[in-house]
Amino acid sequence: MTFGIVWSEIKLLTREPLTLLMSLLFPIVLMVLLVMSFGNEPDPEMGGIGGTDFYVPVYASATVAVMGLLGIPTHLSGYRNGGVLRRFRASGVPGWTMIPAQTTVMAALVVFGVAAMVAIGFAFYDLSEPDSALGVVVGFALGTLAFAGIGSLLGAVLPTSRAAQGLGLLLFFGLFFIAGGGPPPAILPDSINTFVSFTPMGPLVDAVSDPWHRGDWNVTALVALGGIALVTMALAARRLSSETD
Repeated sequence: MTFGIVWSEIKLLTREPLTLLMSLLFPIVLMVLLVMSFGNEPDPEMGGIGGTDFYVPVYASATVAVMGLLGIPTHLSGYRNGGVLRRFRASGVPGWTMIPAQTTVMAALVVFGVAAMVAIGFAFYDLSEPDSALGVVVGFALGTLAFAGIGSLLGAVLPTSRAAQGLGLLLFFGLFFIAGGGPPPAILPDSINTFVSFTPMGPLVDAVSDPWHRGDWNVTALVALGGIALVTMALAARRLSSETD
């Protein structure tokens, strides 16, 4: 049954170009503009690495964040508002099954988006290979689960898809550009960097960037993402199940 829901979600996604545009094309375009501007010469303000090596992992993480903060909440809140979850229950499908379905679709988009960015970086902008490819994969995997959980929880509590879009855009742009998507953390005030470290965006970027640049798995970031995934998915599942009772 979950596979059928996943397939339906994929078909619906192809009819919503805004979600695809925001989750795939938007991060790629911004990444290309930045790496064209900064090149890949080592820069002390970027931790001694080049602009390409700094920004490609960060903007690859944006694919995870934008789907979690914008794509999933918009879908789920729209389903709730439109009575879709009640119809699922009437046909014997519990509301919580939307969480693994949405997570699977999100993971597919993340794989596609990240692969496209990395391919562009390698082909045109002299992107360095990750020091720990496995660490990068683990970071993306836990980041995807964490932001899928956040998105599911937002979609389970926000009243309309319009509210979800508004809050999702605010959260994404408000957090991403101070978590490495804009100025490098080295030139930002310590207070901002500390604030970012306590948001989900900070652990996401650290979990991907640290193994890429230094080969070290950021255990603190990975544990934080895993905890976020467990808590938010549990709360979202409870809310979606009660929504259909």
